[in-house]
Amino acid sequence: MSSENRKRSEKAGLLRLTKELSSALIMALIAIIYVIQAFKIPTGSMEESLKVGDMLLGLKFIYGAPILPFSQELGITQRLPAFTDPKPGDVVIFKYPGTDRKDYIKRNIAGPGSVIEIRNQLTFVDDQKIELPPAGKFERRINIDERISNFSPLRIPQAGDVLQPDTMNIREFLFLKHLIRQENTRSNLRVTFSIFVDGKNADAVPFPFSGSKITLSDLHSGNISFRTQGGEQRPFDFNTVDDWTHLDDILGFVTTQISNQFPESEVELQKRLYLNGENVESYTVRFDNYFMIGDNRNNSMDSRYWGYVNRNFIKARAFILYLSLDTSSFPWIRWNRLGQLIRSYNGAVEQSEI
Repeated sequence: MSSENRKRSEKAGLLRLTKELSSALIMALIAIIYVIQAFKIPTGSMEESLKVGDMLLGLKFIYGAPILPFSQELGITQRLPAFTDPKPGDVVIFKYPGTDRKDYIKRNIAGPGSVIEIRNQLTFVDDQKIELPPAGKFERRINIDERISNFSPLRIPQAGDVLQPDTMNIREFLFLKHLIRQENTRSNLRVTFSIFVDGKNADAVPFPFSGSKITLSDLHSGNISFRTQGGEQRPFDFNTVDDWTHLDDILGFVTTQISNQFPESEVELQKRLYLNGENVESYTVRFDNYFMIGDNRNNSMDSRYWGYVNRNFIKARAFILYLSLDTSSFPWIRWNRLGQLIRSYNGAVEQSEI
């Protein structure tokens, strides 16, 4: 072979390799965007159904993948056609509805229009008892609030519902805030709270708080800081409180302190929600919503604390375990878990595989 022919052959081979690599890269990118999502279990909230160190694949196309990558961040809500909507019992990967930007994984307990209630830690959907999944448990690692172990009835909003913030208690108000945020990802959303004494604004009335005297206006200003459980000092901000029981405690304390100063007066708490600077007097829900709970009921921060997961934030249905690591014991790999299908369980006697 002549030198010129050899160069042509090498050039053709390099071109062919580039095309093959490009095709493989494009196919992998398409799969990542539209077909599958890899997820690693970071906490024990789904034990023993899913264990810390489990690595799984979720199917995006089942629920309809977003048309474009990062479409949620761009405020684009259109999705590709779905094979099905999330069903009760499905294990779902979704974007966290609150201030955190991480992906979460929980079990869908109730869908749009259903009413969920918890009585003495027993879960009821539309007044029907929902059994704990076979591998689920009630291992106490966090302090379970009475308002969570006896969760008063809550209807899950569906597309077309008209919700009015003024008529809501603190729990539903915060849940609505998270719902609106999920449906309006590019919008400016904020909340304010005001105290009125006999119809007059009392936001500037000082009251004792953390060993000092502050006002409700101070709590809105961002000038008040608190120490987290990890010892980190952070400014207080009503708009970053994701746990409704925490918000309820704070506002209940403020209202009580003001009431103690004006025992003969009528003290009222007013709530306001602003979307792009305009007061939201009513809101029409655009997408269906779901209620997600961890299988380890007493070790899971989930919809009981921060509310609904909007259809716009659902990413994939958990499908199969491809690896499971346990760094606490040699040989570190849980061989018996590899290849296990992640099962849907809706509380009935029979289970169905995904």
